[in-house]
Amino acid sequence: MISEGSVLICGLGALGQACLKRLLRFDVPLAAVDLLHPQWRRAELAGHVSLLVQGDMRKAQVLEKAGIRKCRSVLLLSADSQVNLEAALMVRLLNPDADVVVRSSSGEQAIGQLLEQRLPKVAVVDPLVLTAGAIASAVQPREGLIQLDSDTQGDTISVVSAAEASREQTGRRLRQAGGSAADLWMIRRQGGVAAAQPTQTAQQRLSQHLRGWQRRWRALPRRQLGWLIPLLLCAVASGLVLFSERAGDWRRALLITLGLLQGEFVDPVMLLRERNLWQLVAGLSYALLGTLITSALVALILEQLLTERLGLQRRERLRVGSRQVLIVGGQDVVEPIRTLLMGERIGVQTASFAEGRGGLESQLERLKHTKLVGVGLLSDNLLSNVHAALTLQQSHPSCRLAVLAHALEASDQLGRLLGGISVISGADLAADALVATAFGERVERVLQINGENQLVVRYRVEPNDQLCGLTIARVENGYGMNVLRHQRRHRSSARAIPPLDWALQPGDEISVLASLDSLRRVECGDCEPPQWCVELQANPHPNERFVVQQCLARFLNLAPGQVQNWLDGHWHRSQPLDRDLAELMCQELQRLRVETRLSNAAELSTA
Repeated sequence: MISEGSVLICGLGALGQACLKRLLRFDVPLAAVDLLHPQWRRAELAGHVSLLVQGDMRKAQVLEKAGIRKCRSVLLLSADSQVNLEAALMVRLLNPDADVVVRSSSGEQAIGQLLEQRLPKVAVVDPLVLTAGAIASAVQPREGLIQLDSDTQGDTISVVSAAEASREQTGRRLRQAGGSAADLWMIRRQGGVAAAQPTQTAQQRLSQHLRGWQRRWRALPRRQLGWLIPLLLCAVASGLVLFSERAGDWRRALLITLGLLQGEFVDPVMLLRERNLWQLVAGLSYALLGTLITSALVALILEQLLTERLGLQRRERLRVGSRQVLIVGGQDVVEPIRTLLMGERIGVQTASFAEGRGGLESQLERLKHTKLVGVGLLSDNLLSNVHAALTLQQSHPSCRLAVLAHALEASDQLGRLLGGISVISGADLAADALVATAFGERVERVLQINGENQLVVRYRVEPNDQLCGLTIARVENGYGMNVLRHQRRHRSSARAIPPLDWALQPGDEISVLASLDSLRRVECGDCEPPQWCVELQANPHPNERFVVQQCLARFLNLAPGQVQNWLDGHWHRSQPLDRDLAELMCQELQRLRVETRLSNAAELSTA
C-alpha cells in the first residue's frame, strides 16, 4: 500500500530508471507503473519501489491501483509522447493537486504549451532541448566558457576562467556542492547598443535598412553573377566603338548601345538603317545579348520575391574565415544552440546522417573556407556518432567534438576512453531536470560544469519557503547554489548577480544555478550553518559614527540602535556569518578605518 506524499513514475525505461535512481536521495515513497515488467539496468533499484503496477498508464483503474490520489508528484516518461499527454489528462482528473511532469518531443510542442497554460501544476518537458546548453558549451572553442542566462536586453551571465574574470568589473566566484568555491567565476556581460539605447534615431533606422539591403545583396548567387558586370562593361565599350558615326559622336552611340542591351529591336534598327551590313548584324547581336541579360535579371528578381513570399530559405553564404559549428542530427535543438552561440559570433550549420556519410562530407566541403571550431553529433545512433567523431578527430584535430549518447549512463568513462571527445548523456541531463520539476521547480536549462550536471532553475519565493528571509550569501553558502538574477516584486527589471547582503522577500523571483543535490537540500531544509565571525574594534570620529553604525546594522541584520555599544573602542565579535559576507563586511569597515579580523567559528568553539 502506497503512503501519502509519494512520487509515481510511469514508464521505467532508461529515462525512468535514471529518475528513480535520483529520487532515492529525496527519501520519499516511490511507486511505478509500466506496461510490461521492466528490464532493470540495476537490480537494486527494484527493491526501492514500494508498489509496481503493470498496465496502461492512460487507464484510470491502473492509476488508482498505483495510489494516484495519494501522490504528490507524477512523472509520465513513456517514449511515446502522445501516451504521456493522454495520461496527463487522466492524472489531472484523478488528482488535481499533484505536480505532473510530462515527457514530450518537438512534435507535440504546441499541445504541450496549451496544456501548461490550461492545467495547473503541469510541466511538459522535451529532454532533447534541455541538452542544448551542455552541447553548446562542449562545441564552442573557449574552454570553460558557458552561457548561463540571458535577458531581453541582451545581457548575459557566463562562467569563465579566473584569468578572464579578472578583466571584468562585475563577477563572483562560482559555488559548488557544499558551498565550496570553484576555480571558475560567473560574470555579467553587457548587451549591445540596442540594449543601451532602446529608442532608435532616424540615422540608426537608415543604417538598419542599409544593412538589410546589404544582406539581400550578399544572398545573391555571386559565382553565377560574377560574369555579369565585366560583360556589361565590355559590351558598352564595344558599342561605343561600333556605333559611332564620327569622332566625338559618343552620345548617339551610347543611346544605341543601351537600347540594344535592353532587348529593343525597332528603334536601334531604325537608327542603323543607313549603315552597312556589319553594323546591322552587330546591332541584332547586341539585341539578342540584351534579351539574355534582361531575362537573367528578371529571373533573379522573381526568384528573390517568390523566395520571400513562400518563406523559402536560400542557403546562407558563409564568410571566409568565419567561425562555424556543425550540428549533425538533433534538428530540434539547433535553434537553442544557435541562440547560445550567437553572443560569441559563432554560426551554426546543420547536416544529417539521413543521406549517409555523403551529406556530412558535402557540408564539410562547404565549410572548408571557414574556421570549423566544433561539431555536435546528435543522431539517435550512438555508433554512427562515435564513428563520425573518430573520423573527424583525424581530419580536424583542432575541432572540438561532442557526441550525444541518449541512454548511456557511463558517458564520462566513454569520453575519457575516446580521448578529446565530449560524450553527453541525454538521459542523465534530462533525469536531473525531470526530478527537479517533480518537486515544483521550473528548470530552464541543464549544463555540465566540471563534469557535474547543473540546472538553471527559476524560483518564486513564497512566505513559507525555506529561502524566504535569507540573504543571497546565505542561499549560496548554505545550499551551494549560485544566484544569477534577482527580481523584486512589482519591478519590471531583474538585477544580474545581485549583492550578497540582499535579503529575499515574499514575491521575489530568482534564477539560480544549482545541482540536484542542492535542490534536494532546499527541499529538506538541510542548510549548512555559517562558519565565520568578524572581530572588530571601533572608536570612530563623531562625523563617521553614524556611517559605521549603519554599516554594522546592515551586515548584522540588526537595528542601528542595537549596535551602539559596538563603538566603544573594545573588541567585539559578530555572530557566525558566511565567509563571502564576512569578507565584504571587513572590507567595508576597513574603508571606514575600523580595525577588523576574520576568525573561524568552529575553531573558536573548540578552543
